[in-house]
Amino acid sequence: MAILAFLFYYITPYIAVAVFFGGLAYRVYRWWRAKPVAAHLSLFPRPQGRLGRLLDALVDMFTLKGLLRVNPLLWVGGFIMHLGLLFVLVGHIRAFTDFYFLWKLLNWGKEQQHTFSAIAGTIAGTLFTVPLFYLLARRWSGAVKWLSVPEDFFVLFLLIGIALTGFHMRLLRTVEVEELHRFFAGLASFRWQPVPESAGPAFIWHFALVQLLMVYFPFGKLSHIIGSVLSKMVARS
Repeated sequence: MAILAFLFYYITPYIAVAVFFGGLAYRVYRWWRAKPVAAHLSLFPRPQGRLGRLLDALVDMFTLKGLLRVNPLLWVGGFIMHLGLLFVLVGHIRAFTDFYFLWKLLNWGKEQQHTFSAIAGTIAGTLFTVPLFYLLARRWSGAVKWLSVPEDFFVLFLLIGIALTGFHMRLLRTVEVEELHRFFAGLASFRWQPVPESAGPAFIWHFALVQLLMVYFPFGKLSHIIGSVLSKMVARS
């Protein structure tokens, strides 16, 4: 067990990062080099100019307005989940550095920072996690059940596992941010530091599941986050 923990803490993170960025670069290269289809795929009416088409594609991607027209209930779940994910990712910046400029601007001490982080983190985690259970339940009934493949369930269970282990650290532990800074700075500089003990046993599970997500991301359905911009630009070209 100690050897496995050592691998997940100090070896596999480098593999996960290399596969994540290398895989994304490969996917984008393949998309970029793909031969255009002979048929004309433009939507009508289309925005004029490249900037207009780009802005329209970005608005569609961030608001999911196309999904809203087709399935409002699914739009609610998807939009809230993506919004929560955005807040979670922003909050995880504190694992590597801190919002020093914000704390200085607000003149907040450590206690106020901790209170704000606890409240904001819990809200963000809830916004991200609750819709995942709705999306999972949706795949167990109706036509969606027959259209679902094992990968769909794998992705949802993986995201739920990441969310629940994160909640364990958020609600049942008091994680010292300085320990996280030292740990990740040590990984980045190849000067390994002790594992953040304040995060508790859930940290290794959370960290390992995130690495698994990074390895899967470039080659699975979640890469639509990147490909959707390109596809929407093609549809507006």
